[in-house]
Amino acid sequence: MELSKPIVYEFDERLAMSQGASENISIEKILLDQIPGALNVNPSHEKNDRNGVDFWVEHESGKHLGIDCKVREEDWALKGFDDIALETFSVVEKNIKGWTLNQEKRTDYILWFWKETGRWMLIPFPMLLAAFSKRVTAWSKVYKKAKQKTYRSNGNNYHSECVFVPRRDLWAAIYEDFSGNPNRSYK
Repeated sequence: MELSKPIVYEFDERLAMSQGASENISIEKILLDQIPGALNVNPSHEKNDRNGVDFWVEHESGKHLGIDCKVREEDWALKGFDDIALETFSVVEKNIKGWTLNQEKRTDYILWFWKETGRWMLIPFPMLLAAFSKRVTAWSKVYKKAKQKTYRSNGNNYHSECVFVPRRDLWAAIYEDFSGNPNRSYK
Protein backbone atom coordinates (compact mmCIF):
# COMPACT_ATOMS: atom_id res chain seq x y z
CA MET A 1 0.00 0.00 0.00
CA GLU A 2 1.21 3.51 -0.68
CA LEU A 3 3.01 5.51 1.98
CA SER A 4 1.40 8.60 3.39
CA LYS A 5 3.29 11.86 4.07
CA PRO A 6 5.77 11.35 6.96
CA ILE A 7 4.64 12.29 10.45
CA VAL A 8 7.27 14.35 12.28
CA TYR A 9 8.26 13.78 15.92
CA GLU A 10 11.00 14.83 18.28
CA PHE A 11 12.80 11.74 19.64
CA ASP A 12 13.08 13.12 23.19
CA GLU A 13 9.37 14.05 23.19
CA ARG A 14 8.31 10.50 22.21
CA LEU A 15 10.68 8.95 24.74
CA ALA A 16 9.34 11.19 27.51
CA MET A 17 5.77 10.33 26.54
CA SER A 18 6.35 6.58 26.82
CA GLN A 19 8.36 6.90 30.03
CA GLY A 20 6.07 9.50 31.58
CA ALA A 21 2.82 7.81 30.64
CA SER A 22 2.29 6.71 34.20
CA GLU A 23 2.01 10.34 35.34
CA ASN A 24 -1.44 10.64 33.79
CA ILE A 25 -2.55 7.04 33.56
CA SER A 26 -2.04 3.88 35.50
CA ILE A 27 0.25 1.79 33.33
CA GLU A 28 1.39 0.21 36.57
CA LYS A 29 -2.19 -0.77 37.48
CA ILE A 30 -2.80 -2.38 34.09
CA LEU A 31 0.40 -4.41 34.32
CA LEU A 32 -0.20 -5.46 37.93
CA ASP A 33 -3.79 -6.47 37.13
CA GLN A 34 -3.03 -8.32 33.89
CA ILE A 35 0.25 -10.14 34.52
CA PRO A 36 -0.28 -12.99 37.00
CA GLY A 37 2.41 -12.96 39.68
CA ALA A 38 3.35 -9.32 39.11
CA LEU A 39 4.53 -7.74 42.37
CA ASN A 40 5.80 -4.32 41.39
CA VAL A 41 6.22 -2.10 38.32
CA ASN A 42 9.09 0.34 37.87
CA PRO A 43 10.02 2.63 35.00
CA SER A 44 13.24 1.48 33.35
CA HIS A 45 16.34 3.58 32.97
CA GLU A 46 16.26 5.53 29.67
CA LYS A 47 19.15 3.42 28.30
CA ASN A 48 16.89 0.35 28.49
CA ASP A 49 14.56 1.96 25.94
CA ARG A 50 16.99 0.98 23.17
CA ASN A 51 16.57 -2.64 24.29
CA GLY A 52 12.78 -2.37 24.14
CA VAL A 53 12.03 -1.86 27.85
CA ASP A 54 10.07 1.10 29.22
CA PHE A 55 8.97 -0.65 32.43
CA TRP A 56 10.21 -3.59 34.49
CA VAL A 57 7.65 -5.85 36.13
CA GLU A 58 9.04 -7.58 39.19
CA HIS A 59 7.54 -11.07 39.22
CA GLU A 60 7.02 -13.38 42.19
CA SER A 61 9.28 -15.92 40.43
CA GLY A 62 12.18 -13.48 40.91
CA LYS A 63 12.31 -12.61 37.21
CA HIS A 64 11.93 -9.11 35.86
CA LEU A 65 9.73 -8.85 32.77
CA GLY A 66 10.51 -6.15 30.21
CA ILE A 67 7.53 -4.13 28.97
CA ASP A 68 7.65 -1.92 25.89
CA CYS A 69 4.89 0.66 26.26
CA LYS A 70 3.41 2.24 23.14
CA VAL A 71 1.40 5.24 24.32
CA ARG A 72 -0.86 6.85 21.74
CA GLU A 73 -2.59 10.20 22.23
CA GLU A 74 -5.47 9.52 19.84
CA ASP A 75 -7.57 6.38 19.69
CA TRP A 76 -8.22 5.91 15.99
CA ALA A 77 -10.67 3.09 16.73
CA LEU A 78 -13.19 5.85 17.47
CA LYS A 79 -12.84 6.88 13.82
CA GLY A 80 -13.14 3.34 12.47
CA PHE A 81 -9.41 2.53 12.20
CA ASP A 82 -8.83 -0.13 14.84
CA ASP A 83 -5.32 -0.97 13.74
CA ILE A 84 -1.87 -1.28 15.25
CA ALA A 85 1.23 0.45 13.88
CA LEU A 86 3.86 -2.29 13.51
CA GLU A 87 7.32 -0.99 12.68
CA THR A 88 8.98 -2.48 9.60
CA PHE A 89 12.07 -0.21 9.67
CA SER A 90 13.38 1.75 12.64
CA VAL A 91 15.89 3.64 10.47
CA VAL A 92 14.89 3.52 6.81
CA GLU A 93 18.09 5.27 5.67
CA LYS A 94 20.24 2.45 7.11
CA ASN A 95 17.78 -0.39 6.35
CA ILE A 96 17.57 -1.23 10.09
CA LYS A 97 14.62 -3.48 10.83
CA GLY A 98 11.89 -2.20 13.10
CA TRP A 99 11.29 -3.17 16.71
CA THR A 100 8.45 -5.48 15.68
CA LEU A 101 10.93 -7.62 13.73
CA ASN A 102 13.91 -7.36 16.07
CA GLN A 103 14.72 -10.62 17.85
CA GLU A 104 17.42 -8.84 19.88
CA LYS A 105 14.92 -6.82 21.90
CA ARG A 106 14.74 -7.62 25.63
CA THR A 107 10.96 -7.15 25.51
CA ASP A 108 8.63 -9.72 27.09
CA TYR A 109 5.34 -7.85 26.51
CA ILE A 110 4.13 -4.93 24.42
CA LEU A 111 1.50 -2.72 26.02
CA TRP A 112 -0.41 -0.28 23.82
CA PHE A 113 -2.30 2.43 25.65
CA TRP A 114 -4.61 4.98 24.04
CA LYS A 115 -4.75 8.06 26.27
CA GLU A 116 -7.91 9.46 24.66
CA THR A 117 -10.06 6.49 25.71
CA GLY A 118 -8.01 4.57 28.29
CA ARG A 119 -8.16 1.48 26.04
CA TRP A 120 -5.17 -0.84 26.20
CA MET A 121 -3.84 -4.04 24.61
CA LEU A 122 -1.15 -6.36 25.99
CA ILE A 123 0.61 -8.91 23.76
CA PRO A 124 3.47 -11.31 24.56
CA PHE A 125 6.29 -10.04 22.35
CA PRO A 126 7.52 -13.47 21.11
CA MET A 127 4.03 -14.19 19.71
CA LEU A 128 3.83 -10.78 18.03
CA LEU A 129 7.35 -11.18 16.60
CA ALA A 130 6.57 -14.62 15.16
CA ALA A 131 3.21 -13.66 13.66
CA PHE A 132 4.46 -10.39 12.15
CA SER A 133 7.73 -11.85 10.81
CA LYS A 134 5.75 -14.50 8.96
CA ARG A 135 3.31 -11.98 7.41
CA VAL A 136 5.19 -8.68 7.08
CA THR A 137 5.60 -8.89 3.30
CA ALA A 138 1.94 -9.74 2.67
CA TRP A 139 0.60 -7.21 5.17
CA SER A 140 2.83 -4.46 3.74
CA LYS A 141 1.19 -5.00 0.35
CA VAL A 142 -2.42 -4.81 1.55
CA TYR A 143 -2.44 -2.43 4.53
CA LYS A 144 -1.61 1.26 4.77
CA LYS A 145 2.04 2.13 5.40
CA ALA A 146 3.45 5.36 6.77
CA LYS A 147 6.81 6.96 7.46
CA GLN A 148 7.66 9.00 10.51
CA LYS A 149 10.48 11.54 10.58
CA THR A 150 12.21 11.86 13.92
CA TYR A 151 14.38 14.83 14.77
CA ARG A 152 17.23 14.28 17.24
CA SER A 153 18.80 17.07 19.27
CA ASN A 154 22.21 15.95 17.97
CA GLY A 155 21.08 16.41 14.35
CA ASN A 156 21.02 12.68 13.50
CA ASN A 157 17.49 12.76 12.07
CA TYR A 158 15.96 9.64 10.54
CA HIS A 159 12.78 8.06 9.18
CA SER A 160 11.03 4.99 10.50
CA GLU A 161 8.30 3.07 8.69
CA CYS A 162 5.30 1.08 9.87
CA VAL A 163 2.37 -0.83 8.50
CA PHE A 164 -1.08 -0.43 10.06
CA VAL A 165 -2.44 -3.93 10.71
CA PRO A 166 -6.07 -4.27 11.84
CA ARG A 167 -6.12 -5.44 15.46
CA ARG A 168 -8.45 -8.34 14.61
CA ASP A 169 -6.10 -9.58 11.87
CA LEU A 170 -3.13 -9.44 14.24
CA TRP A 171 -4.94 -11.47 16.91
CA ALA A 172 -6.23 -13.90 14.25
CA ALA A 173 -2.64 -14.46 13.09
CA ILE A 174 -1.45 -15.06 16.65
CA TYR A 175 -4.37 -17.46 17.20
CA GLU A 176 -3.60 -19.28 13.94
CA ASP A 177 0.07 -19.69 14.86
CA PHE A 178 -0.26 -20.57 18.56
CA SER A 179 -3.69 -22.13 19.16
CA GLY A 180 -2.85 -25.77 18.55
CA ASN A 181 -4.23 -25.91 15.02
CA PRO A 182 -4.61 -29.63 14.16
CA ASN A 183 -3.30 -28.96 10.63
CA ARG A 184 0.04 -27.82 12.06
CA SER A 185 1.23 -30.80 14.09
CA TYR A 186 4.84 -31.96 14.39
CA LYS A 187 3.92 -35.62 14.30
